[in-house]
Amino acid sequence: MPLPHADSASALRRRDPWWWCPPLVAVGVIGGLFIPAFTLYAFATMATDSCGPDHCPASVTIPLISAPFLYLTGAGSALLSFAFPWTVRWRKARLSVAWVGTAASASVLPLLLFVMV
Repeated sequence: MPLPHADSASALRRRDPWWWCPPLVAVGVIGGLFIPAFTLYAFATMATDSCGPDHCPASVTIPLISAPFLYLTGAGSALLSFAFPWTVRWRKARLSVAWVGTAASASVLPLLLFVMV
């Protein structure tokens, strides 16, 4: 007796066995970027002590203001990817949110390196 044909709707409702992988990799990468990002942020802040917050050009102050928010937005997006349903249907959304979160947090490093130069 042949097996019943699985329709696409039931295949999409199936639990994804690798649901945990994209969020975990994203959080791991973002966690690994914390020490370099924090170090660059601390040094960039110290490098701007001579001009003070009122006399520094906008090309210096805007990256220093936006770096923590950008990093935390990326970390929040990566953590949000854990909250998606664990079915196959949500795999692309889970991958996309985890990837965007990692890219947002990783973009802090070049931003802070620009301030240091």
